[in-house]
Amino acid sequence: MNKLITLTMVLLFFTACSNQPAKVKQYYRLSADYDISQNTQKNKRQSVVISRPKAMGILGGRPMVATKKDGALVQLNNHYWLESPSILLHHSLTKWAEQHWQHIQTNAGFNEKHQRLDSEILAFEKDGNQVKVSLKFILNDVDGRLLFNQTYRQNLTIQGEGYAQFVQTVNLAVKRILDALSQTLDKLS
Repeated sequence: MNKLITLTMVLLFFTACSNQPAKVKQYYRLSADYDISQNTQKNKRQSVVISRPKAMGILGGRPMVATKKDGALVQLNNHYWLESPSILLHHSLTKWAEQHWQHIQTNAGFNEKHQRLDSEILAFEKDGNQVKVSLKFILNDVDGRLLFNQTYRQNLTIQGEGYAQFVQTVNLAVKRILDALSQTLDKLS
């Protein structure tokens, strides 16, 4: 009986020692908000429908994604986006579009006459000390004809340690991509 009590006490002691405090889950926003007051374009396009960006599998979830040394993508267990990258990017795109179009819609019937901007998230991840963001944009005119189909990529070095700096670098990458998209759009005018 004493052996059983001693063994139980030893097991309880080791179990208590091996318990580590639970890690707190952290949530981050995408805030590559565009300052529409910078718009100098007087002749804005009439209207556009901006659909929610598509995302390939693992990139569309709320957990942040990192690339391992062998190239495999993994979801992080304690670092999450506030919403999926598709939803967060959709908000940034609709805000950005205010400098180029008079009317922005997020859905419309196909028989309505609007330009249509579709997008896809191809990369949105941490790779060591790098941020990789790759976004594909397809713009069609009001008659459905292709105006452009282009992929923009940003690979930026994260300045500092931690996921707050990762998020800050993702925001910078998205802003640079939207700047490049603006230049492409301005060339169509």
